[in-house]
Amino acid sequence: MPTTDTHFEHSELLYSLISRQSLLTINRIQYVAYAAALACKNEDVLQRIKQQVGDINELRLQDIKHAVMRMAMTNSYYMAINTLNLSNVKRTNALELTPLHDLDVEDETAYYYACIAACMVNQGYSCLHGHVELLRDLNESDEAIDAALRLTASIIAMAQANYINQKRLILPLNVSLSESLDPVSGASIPFQQRT
Repeated sequence: MPTTDTHFEHSELLYSLISRQSLLTINRIQYVAYAAALACKNEDVLQRIKQQVGDINELRLQDIKHAVMRMAMTNSYYMAINTLNLSNVKRTNALELTPLHDLDVEDETAYYYACIAACMVNQGYSCLHGHVELLRDLNESDEAIDAALRLTASIIAMAQANYINQKRLILPLNVSLSESLDPVSGASIPFQQRT
């Protein structure tokens, strides 16, 4: 069975999504792409993002890192709080994060795009909803937000493909999917005989 370079496929998908859209500036594309790659914690994907959308300056990278790190904390915390329905819990800035205006963010709108990318990777959907509303308040269209979500989804797929390619889960030619290998002898064992 031939192996395919799914990494290449997803790089092409990302390129296609970037080149076909006209709603996001390159600055916002970079914020989304770098935030998604950093949140995926995948060095190979980060390198591909650099190749696809270019290097960014240190100030913008700092903004993106703030977004990714803050979303790592807030996404997990608020998902837990919303699931547990704890009473008398402070909801607004419960983690006492530095206010955004004190962070010296270069481009607030691009920062919120980075936040939605990180939220999507983290599956922090209550935070995602909040940041989408902030983008709408800044007059960003639903179509532009959707373009950012599609870019993020393609980067998540790229990270997943990279993980799968690194694992190279290939069965020996003489083992069918209804068999496994004995860890000691390497002999083929039908699934019904496994204990």
